[in-house]
Amino acid sequence: MKFTGRLKYIFVIALAATLFSSFFAARAWAEVEPRQPAARVTVTAGAKTFEYVDEKIIPSDFTVAEQIELRKINAPLDRKIEFVDMCLSKGADYKTALGVCFPRLIYVVDEIAESLRIDPVDAKVVYDGGKFGVTKDKKGRALDENKLYASIYCCLKFSGGGAVNATAEEVLPAVTESELRRNITLRGEYTTDFTTSTPARAHNVALALKKFDGMELPAGEVLSFNDRVGARTVENGFQSAKIIVDGQYVDGVGGGVCQSSTALYNAALLAGLDCSANAHSICPSYCPAGLDAMISSVSDMRVVNNTGRSVYVSVCVAGGKANVRIFGAPPEYKIVPESVTVKTVKCEELETVDVERKYFGADAVCGDRLLVALGKDGVVSETYLKYYKDGKFIKRVKIRANEYKPTPQIVAIAP
Repeated sequence: MKFTGRLKYIFVIALAATLFSSFFAARAWAEVEPRQPAARVTVTAGAKTFEYVDEKIIPSDFTVAEQIELRKINAPLDRKIEFVDMCLSKGADYKTALGVCFPRLIYVVDEIAESLRIDPVDAKVVYDGGKFGVTKDKKGRALDENKLYASIYCCLKFSGGGAVNATAEEVLPAVTESELRRNITLRGEYTTDFTTSTPARAHNVALALKKFDGMELPAGEVLSFNDRVGARTVENGFQSAKIIVDGQYVDGVGGGVCQSSTALYNAALLAGLDCSANAHSICPSYCPAGLDAMISSVSDMRVVNNTGRSVYVSVCVAGGKANVRIFGAPPEYKIVPESVTVKTVKCEELETVDVERKYFGADAVCGDRLLVALGKDGVVSETYLKYYKDGKFIKRVKIRANEYKPTPQIVAIAP
C-alpha cells in the first residue's frame, strides 16, 4: 500500500498513539498486578552452587516492553508456568519453553554447563623412530542440559522454587585408541635395491623417499609425487646422476628419483590404492616392465586414498635398499602384481671405431673389440593386479599396457 504525504503523516501519528497507549496500558497493568516474591532456584553442580532469581526486567524501550508483555516475562509465576505448559504442548523442549518466559535462566544454565564441561580427547596416530603408534583417548563430560531444564521446570511449577542438582553425562571421544589401532594395519610394502648405484644416484633415491616418511594421506585425498618432493634441483639437495631421456641414459640433476617414485607406486598398488603413473621410454632394470613410475617436470605419479580411512607411509633406507610400507584399515584383498611380456623387440648391435682411444690404449691391436654398452631388448607389456581373499583367487584386473624401446648393444673397435 502506498500513502500520500498527508495520509502517511496521519498514519504515523495514529500508530504512535496506539503504541503509546499499549505501553501505558501495560504499565498500568503491571502497577495493579499484585507483587509476589521472586522465585529462586538453587542449582548444585559438583562443588559449585548457582542461583537463578526470577526478577522482573525493566524495559529499555517500547520494543523490549512489547516483548516482555507478549512473552509474559514479568507476569506472576503461575501465569508464566501456564505459558510454558502451552509451549510444551505444542512440541517445544524444556529449554525453548522456559526460555520464552525466563530468558535470564538460559545464561545461568550456560554458566553451569561451562563449569562442568570437560572436552573429550581424541586418540591420534603418531610417528616415532620409524614406527606408527597411537595416543590414548580420554572421555569428556557435559551437562545433561535437558534433564536440568526439566528439573527446574518441575521445581518452579510445583514448589515455586527450591533446589535442584545438575548432572553430567559422559562424552565419548570421536576417535578412540582401539579404533585407530585397528586402522594402522600393514596394507602393502615394497623394497627397491640400489646397491649398484653411484653415490650421487643413491643419495637422490634416499632424499626423495624420505619426503614421504611418516606422512598421512587422509581419506579421499590425492598424493602428488612432484608436489611432495619438489623440483629436483641442486638448491633442493639433489645431485647429478644418470637419467633416461628419449631412450638414452644421460646425466641430469635428480637421477635416480624415478626409482623412488617406482617404489612408492608399487607399495601403493599392493596397498589397494588408486594409482596413476607413466612408463619410461626404456624399461628400467629395477622393476618388471609395466611397474615403473616415470617422473619429470611434466610427468607425475599420483595416489588416491580410496580406503575411506587415513593411510600412513613409512620409509626405511639402509644398506642400499629402500623399504616403503603403507598402513591403514585392514585390506579386503591381498594384491599380487603380474607383468606379462606380450612381445620382445631385439636390440641391434652397433660398432664404433674408437679413434679417440676412449676405450683402448696405445698397445691395442687394430681390430680388437670391446663391449662398452650392453644392449637391452624392447618390450611390449601388459600389467595386471590379481586379487585374493582368504587364499582364494577372486579376480584379475588389467591396469597398464606399455611399449619400451630397445637400446643398442655398442661394441668399440680398436683403430
